Amino acid sequence: MNIEFAGRKWQRMRLVLIPLMVMIAVPASTPAKADLIDNLFSIFEPGDDRKIGAEQHSRVVAQYGGEYVKEGLNGYILDIGLRLAFVSEMRDLPWRFTVLNSPVVNAFALPGGYVYITRGLLALANNEAEVAGVLAHEIGHVTARHGAARQSRATGIGLIGVLAGVLTGSSAVQQLGQQLGGLYVAGYSRDQEYEADQLGVKYLGLAGYPREAMADFLKRMDAQTEYMAGLTGNSSGGNFDFFASHPQTEDRIGRASASAAENADDLDREYGRSRYLGVIDGMLYGDDPKEGIIRGREFLHPELRFKFFAPEGFQLINSSRAVFAVDGKGSQMVFDLGKLNSPGQSMADYLQNVWLAKLQVPSISTTEVGGAPAAVTRVVLDRGGQKIYLTAAVIDFGAGRVARFIYQTQNPDNTLQTRFTESYKSFRPLDATEATAIKPTLMKIETVSGNKDLNAIVASMADVTKDKMALFLLLNPTFENGVPPAGQPYKNIREGN
Repeated sequence: MNIEFAGRKWQRMRLVLIPLMVMIAVPASTPAKADLIDNLFSIFEPGDDRKIGAEQHSRVVAQYGGEYVKEGLNGYILDIGLRLAFVSEMRDLPWRFTVLNSPVVNAFALPGGYVYITRGLLALANNEAEVAGVLAHEIGHVTARHGAARQSRATGIGLIGVLAGVLTGSSAVQQLGQQLGGLYVAGYSRDQEYEADQLGVKYLGLAGYPREAMADFLKRMDAQTEYMAGLTGNSSGGNFDFFASHPQTEDRIGRASASAAENADDLDREYGRSRYLGVIDGMLYGDDPKEGIIRGREFLHPELRFKFFAPEGFQLINSSRAVFAVDGKGSQMVFDLGKLNSPGQSMADYLQNVWLAKLQVPSISTTEVGGAPAAVTRVVLDRGGQKIYLTAAVIDFGAGRVARFIYQTQNPDNTLQTRFTESYKSFRPLDATEATAIKPTLMKIETVSGNKDLNAIVASMADVTKDKMALFLLLNPTFENGVPPAGQPYKNIREGN
């Protein structure tokens, strides 16, 4: 998404969703049983799947930072996808497989044969068969037409978001509701996920891949969830990712494993590890500096030149619309950039008469953040007897630009309000030296040598996390039982240019 500032285009940062998820699903002949909330928000049944996919494709790609293009990678993923699609019930669809420029561990599909996989998921996978398992699952969502029900539910929730904005008179609340609602509609029902897993196992077998690869990658997702739990301090891990609305991974692993065992055969099926590692060697890892960088609670944007911290205890998420942060307990933060209506407009006037023009703002405090003019307000909303506490802050970013923070919680705790204040007050411009120092990191495939132990290998990783050992073992599970023999390949993260 682009924003015009004083005649110049500035690209809005793509929020990096650290939480992870894979939408893996199943057959059109047996419709999945919908959850209660699916029924509540289902308002129509799209009749033209291809049209829906074609209309939404460009929006999806833009929302995930664009298509990621790397020599040898895109054609490789296309070959895997078509190999699987050819054995599905919809082999004649004009299938399209797109690698998205996002570090989020994610894969999903649109009606009509549009399948997407992120480079974040590719970094996590161990081999070609695991990637095939993910794509097979998404193909199952398409053949079972789960996307049609999902599209219906998304529209319903979108209307609820608009209604909330009308009822409060606040465009900010409306936008927040739509953004958070968008996170929810990313999920499928339990039965749809189970169905997709089973279809995925079927397609893997028909395409010549090991059927066990579906359960193998679900185990990788389980490991990713545990890693995120350790990184965020959240014992459940899933509260920060989309798995919170999906069946427990252990249950899905068991079902997928059982399905693979029931259909076992004596064919020689390859996992394709060496081939896969060769293709992802040199792939961008983590955040793309052009879209903004997340380092723990800190968000830095070297191109737009600013940085700030999320509140303590919150996990940052990057998207095309804004930067989000959640605490896993129902509180959220949204950050984006706006523009002044006129030169010299005060922050208080912008806050009250532009950004929150439809909301009754009781009072506004003027202050400074990093030496720049700023304005802050706190509003209490009543929703069916339940109080929602909003804190909104705007900061003059220069050149007609405004940095905007909004925090929403149902917890009136003063400690939480203090964290919100610390967050927006951490906003600062980046100087040229700081911006230049932010480098991309790359996935590099290296081999075990006889003179390095595990600690030495991990120490060579780029500083992309506070727990390098945990990340290294997540990417290289074969090292959990010690360093493999010399000559064995492994994934490393190196700083690039």
